Amino acid sequence: MTSGSVALDRWADWMRCALREPAPLSIPLHATERRSAVLLPILVRADGLRLLFVKKSEKLRRHAGQVAFPGGAVDAADASAEAAALREAFEEVGLAPDAVELLGALDDERTYVTGYHIQPVVGLVRAPPPAWTLDAHEIEAVLEIPLAVIEAAEPVRWLQWELEGAVHRAPVFELDGTTVWGASARILWNLQVRLRQSAWADGDDARPRPVRSPPRTD
Repeated sequence: MTSGSVALDRWADWMRCALREPAPLSIPLHATERRSAVLLPILVRADGLRLLFVKKSEKLRRHAGQVAFPGGAVDAADASAEAAALREAFEEVGLAPDAVELLGALDDERTYVTGYHIQPVVGLVRAPPPAWTLDAHEIEAVLEIPLAVIEAAEPVRWLQWELEGAVHRAPVFELDGTTVWGASARILWNLQVRLRQSAWADGDDARPRPVRSPPRTD
């Protein structure tokens, strides 16, 4: 076993703990919402860890052109939200389910306009394919953003709106020239909180550092 694989194993164990404590927030599924799941694939590339996004096709009726994570509705045949996220990732970009090492989940999210209740799942892909096989009907492109860029990014602005008497706020990110907003940005914010809740170092003496708590509007 190489030192690189040992370090990756340690990082994966740390990430599992970061996703487990505190426990992800579960929000109720409204009668008008459709249950869905997305996968946040963390890819092991030669230059480091990268997070995979997809750019939706401009031809779609919903979420056209948006930058998001692979995912979609949980079907009756899916055994779980995790199974649905893995299936959708395979259908959208050709990522084989058995290539994904599930690490945990993030807080539930929802889309306020299109009515989706989202369960985000985080997975490590130790041997990602050199190229992706896209569903041309749904996906226009795949984006791989360095995890270091994700962790360091700050919102360029905040969106605020009122719905059914409640005020909601959501971040907007610019990542390597790519704009991420909406539910994907809120999911990304929650991932940042988990990444930042303790330091990751190459030594055994990593120390916790302050947690940034996102503003909840549920």
